[in-house]
Amino acid sequence: MENQNKAVKDDIFIFLVVKSLLAIGLGLSFLLNPNGMITTFSYLVGAVLIVYGIIEAINGIKVKKEFRFGLLIIEDGVLNIIIGAILIFWPNLGPNMVMIILGLWIVLGGVIQLVIANKYKNNRSGRNLRGILTLILGGFILFNPSDSVELFSMIVGFLSLVYGLFLLVRILRFGKNN
Repeated sequence: MENQNKAVKDDIFIFLVVKSLLAIGLGLSFLLNPNGMITTFSYLVGAVLIVYGIIEAINGIKVKKEFRFGLLIIEDGVLNIIIGAILIFWPNLGPNMVMIILGLWIVLGGVIQLVIANKYKNNRSGRNLRGILTLILGGFILFNPSDSVELFSMIVGFLSLVYGLFLLVRILRFGKNN
């Protein structure tokens, strides 16, 4: 039994070390090659948006009769599916185009939040604030795509690098004690 527990601990230890090294590698990749990583990242974001859009559209259909804003939920889901498909099928549009598409998507999301808040008065102040902040972020990305690529890559790269290093240090400390 002890040998089996040690084998499981060793497997978990190796898995966590590999996970931390992958996070460090991802972080360095984003920091050293921001444009290439944005193209790769567009595949991932596209897939997530399609899945999320399908789920959101289905939920919108379910609540359409119960809530007046069900149609807006469906429209947002369809928009997510369209943007996701663009990111997957045309990832080589270039990092700037990806950021423009992302900026448009964020702006439209902000508009939808403002419409829901002001039309249905459901959590009005919170939705208005989120809608305005979303519009500002989307506008910045939309009108500064080159800066956004660099900033996005630096943020993702830095966070991945810090996460990977933090995890590696914690794992090595844990491994020494057990």
